[in-house]
Amino acid sequence: AGITAILQQAHRELYNEETANAGLLKAILLNTANDMGNVGPDFLYGWGHVNAYRALLTVENENWLEDAIAQDEINQHTFDIPEDVAEVRIMTYWLDPAGSIMTNKALVNDLNTSLTQPDGTLAEPWLLNPTPDPATLAAPAITGVDDLNNMEQIAIQNPASGTYTLNVEGFEIPFGDHNYFVVWEYRMKEVEMIYPLGGESFEPGRFERIH
Repeated sequence: AGITAILQQAHRELYNEETANAGLLKAILLNTANDMGNVGPDFLYGWGHVNAYRALLTVENENWLEDAIAQDEINQHTFDIPEDVAEVRIMTYWLDPAGSIMTNKALVNDLNTSLTQPDGTLAEPWLLNPTPDPATLAAPAITGVDDLNNMEQIAIQNPASGTYTLNVEGFEIPFGDHNYFVVWEYRMKEVEMIYPLGGESFEPGRFERIH
């Protein structure tokens, strides 16, 4: 809650006192989290451990956009990924109303995403198998088409530099246009030290953690 308040304050200071949409802040927190457990999301750690610093950078660098989509539409958003990126993360997130108790899945609006890479190949979002079996629930995430969740993250390790295109498809949008957010992060290969910043004094013999 405290980190969300900091992000909200930063957003208001940067964007003319405008209050950030809750869906945007949630997407940023999910996309920038420190991965834990299996690679990608899992049923034990979710999306990982919140990283306030990376989340704040996403707000400050305006690494996000908002758009709307209708049934059977395909929106495209391009990204120019630089060299020396260790990992790129791109998440599409949308607020979804409560599903009907008469349906077999809770998701009302279903958006599908894929990322066209410079060589023409497609990267798909993380996908978990929700079958209620201990072995299945503990299995690592794979990639594929997700028709159950209102968040889809595409992550690529050591991506080639160049222009990438995010394809957002309105696969099942029953009530007209529906808004969504796209947030992205480039994790660079270089090491950046954020603590100590310089000028600190340390007590001899005391353990200090370097970030």
